[in-house]
Amino acid sequence: MRRLIRWMPAICVACEGPAAPAPSDPPDDTFGGLWLGIDLHLHSTHSDDAPDNPIPELLDVARARGLDAFVLTDHDNHVDGEITTWADPDLEVDDLIVLFGVELTTATGHANLFSATPWDHPALYALRDGPGAALAAEAHRQGLHLSANHPLNGDPWEFGFDIGLDSMEVWNALFPFPTDNQPSLALWDARMEQGQRLPGRGGSDCHHQTGIEAAGLNVGNPTTWIVSEDRTAEALLAGLAAGHASVTYAPTAERILLRADADGDGISEVLMGDTIPATGDPIVLRIDLDQIPEAQVGAERTITVLRNGVVWQTRQTPDTTLHLQDTPPAGERTWYRVEVHGETVEAPAGLSGLYGPMIGLTNPIHVGFDG
Repeated sequence: MRRLIRWMPAICVACEGPAAPAPSDPPDDTFGGLWLGIDLHLHSTHSDDAPDNPIPELLDVARARGLDAFVLTDHDNHVDGEITTWADPDLEVDDLIVLFGVELTTATGHANLFSATPWDHPALYALRDGPGAALAAEAHRQGLHLSANHPLNGDPWEFGFDIGLDSMEVWNALFPFPTDNQPSLALWDARMEQGQRLPGRGGSDCHHQTGIEAAGLNVGNPTTWIVSEDRTAEALLAGLAAGHASVTYAPTAERILLRADADGDGISEVLMGDTIPATGDPIVLRIDLDQIPEAQVGAERTITVLRNGVVWQTRQTPDTTLHLQDTPPAGERTWYRVEVHGETVEAPAGLSGLYGPMIGLTNPIHVGFDG
């Protein structure tokens, strides 16, 4: 079912800085796109360390949790780069958008590759022990999306971050467990401090459908929500590359959209992931939450806006739409991203403590970044 991005009427909240002007965004504003949910890091029985993760069960979980798209990122090292996943007839489904994916698994780091169509993976596998720049060049020659996985976790990313990455996994598995993802967010902010626009995404890294791990580290924990122009694999990947995405701890958790009015006309025309010139003019950030769980209707959450990686504004509020004004300096780089904390009521029963208070986060709006 197509799910248009529709928002509740705006609620202006007093800001610590200048008050935001009254917005004029139409209440039925769709921003020209769809919310599409996907888990961007999944393993199946085609990975040698996921023998109890059959594709039919993974698809059933994805459907039951309301995801729109599906991708398997099985390891490539145990098959010497000859991917077996893509030819599996269980992947021939028509009710989900199916991407082609793989986890390039090397001693220098793990990377997910995504495409709307199959590719010549042995050509990439042959470069796995070489410099990252050569790997990225081949990925882009074939039109692939190259994304660094869990850059600071058990298999740290050592290929470098200036090789032409298309995105980075900033949230792997549960936010605080088994590895704290906060250092990955700090790394992400550090890259933006260097002037790099690097979209962030999440992925469950799910390996099992049996045992205790399956209860918490399963499909959609976390989910990456992408604003896509239409319901196709190509549009989904374009939205991911543009950074038009946020991440939530579960497919049924509150979703977050960050936008901005940068020209003072009262319309939020800039979407998370976008870049605007550093003119020195004021901007109004708009934060919308939708898909509110029934148990959270009217509940307070902590909405935090980080500016250049540092907490700038915090609101503890039940409101689902906020407007905050700022004037980023002319000629300087500034970026804004949002984190929402509160009760993770959509966590599996008895496991909310493993999820921590992180409900979700957005990609940044960039000011003064190139391109």
